[in-house]
Amino acid sequence: TIIVGDFNTPPSILDRSSRQKINKGIQDMNSALDQVNLVHIYRTLHPKITEYTFFSSPHGTHSKTDHIISSKTLIGKCKRTVIITNNL
Repeated sequence: TIIVGDFNTPPSILDRSSRQKINKGIQDMNSALDQVNLVHIYRTLHPKITEYTFFSSPHGTHSKTDHIISSKTLIGKCKRTVIITNNL
């Protein structure tokens, strides 16, 4: 299983520049993914790196809301993940 998309939700405090607490919705999402044996590939391979895919002008914050989620059995097949930004 592989799920790719813009979830509009950063799954951890490392995925947002404002370091807000993880709310109940995010906790529920992470718990549901864990229950069905899924992981965030980027966060698993890069547990301490902070890179972002979205900037909110009104709030002046960055976050990573685009995710690739896969079954835990596929994580060993992932060799590299890179965030490519388009700074137009």
